[in-house]
Amino acid sequence: MELIASDTPPFNIEKFEEVFKAHYAALFRYVRSIVKDDDQAKDVLSDMFLNLWLQKDKLHIQNIKAYLFRSARNAALKALNTNNTDALTEECWDISEESFNPLERIVAKEAIKAVEQIMNELPPLRKEIIHLRLCGLKNHEIAKALDISEKKVEYNMREAIEQLSFYLNNRNFDKATIAGGLLAINIIFTLL
Repeated sequence: MELIASDTPPFNIEKFEEVFKAHYAALFRYVRSIVKDDDQAKDVLSDMFLNLWLQKDKLHIQNIKAYLFRSARNAALKALNTNNTDALTEECWDISEESFNPLERIVAKEAIKAVEQIMNELPPLRKEIIHLRLCGLKNHEIAKALDISEKKVEYNMREAIEQLSFYLNNRNFDKATIAGGLLAINIIFTLL
């Protein structure tokens, strides 16, 4: 979706609202995973969307999703005044009571904790790529959001898969946690 292009009408309030509604939830989860505070995440996104609206006549955006995630990342890091990202949030995984029985939820949560624990050992770029992947971005969108090549994204994804699988298999986790963790890793890199 283009925000502004030479063959489309100017960016108006309806188009802005459409962009906001389509991307706000994923952007909120992503920013909150960085700043670790709901109110601060809302503030970051409010400022970002306000700036987008104020700059609407000057911007020529080809890929709105990548642009928004890059802007959100930069704003969140600026808000923290650091480039440290934190653990995955449970909401990214959507472990609802309707989807799983109680035992499956326990195993899934333990597997997610194991993946989060070993993700903290990954280099920051790989961790950031995984966060963006969990937010639904494709490789080319991640590349644009992080201002790196798509080949670099693909390489870091492969390396992250190998590292996570190795760490998971070589820790003292029970078999169900290992199986769930490997499934979670598979979901991160293939189904999204």
